[in-house]
Amino acid sequence: MAKKALMGMLPVVFIALVAGGWFLHRHFSEKESKERNKPKQRTEIEVIEEKLKLTAELNTGSYLCTDILTRTESKTLKGWTIPLTEKYFIISYDGIVKAGIRDLTKAQVTQKGNTITIKLPEIEITETEIDNDSFEKLDESNNIFNPVTTEDLNAAQQELKNKMVARAKEKGLLDVAKRNAETILSSMLKSPNSSYQIKIEWL
Repeated sequence: MAKKALMGMLPVVFIALVAGGWFLHRHFSEKESKERNKPKQRTEIEVIEEKLKLTAELNTGSYLCTDILTRTESKTLKGWTIPLTEKYFIISYDGIVKAGIRDLTKAQVTQKGNTITIKLPEIEITETEIDNDSFEKLDESNNIFNPVTTEDLNAAQQELKNKMVARAKEKGLLDVAKRNAETILSSMLKSPNSSYQIKIEWL
C-alpha cells in the first residue's frame, strides 16, 4: 500500500522539481538580463575624460593689437636694382592672437587614492585673426613700372600675423593662458561631492 502511495506521488514530485527548476532558471535569467541592461556606472576618470573630450579646444588667453607695417621693394635683375621701380606701402590692421590648449583629448588622466592628476598638453598659439574691416592703407607709391598688387597686400597680411604672434609671446600671452587654463580646468573638473582632488600638471 505504501509502495503504491509512493508510486502515486512520484509524478507530483517530478512536476514540482520541473516547476522549481523552471522558476529558478527564469529568476536567474531575468536577473542576468537586468544586470546586463543596467547602465554601467562610469568611473570618475571616465567622467573627466568625457568632459575634456567635449571641450576639445580651450582658449584661455588673447592679445589684441593694432599693427602698422611698411614694405618697400624694387625690381631686380641679376642682383642689380632696376632704377625707378621702387614701390612702397604702409598699412594698418587690428588683430587678435589666441592661446590655449588645442586638443584636450591628448590630456592624460590618472588616479591615486583620492587625487586625480591631469597632465595637459603644452599651451600654444591656437589662432591669429586679422579684422579685415579695420584695414587701412596709410600710404603707397603709384609706380606704373611696379604697382602695389593684391599679392603684395596678402603677403603683408601674413607678415603682420607673424609680428602679432611674436609680440603676443613677448607680452607673456602663453604664461597668462597657462595660468588661466589651470584655474578653469580645476574648477570645471572638480568633484561635485568632494570625493576626489584635482591636480594639474603639464606634459
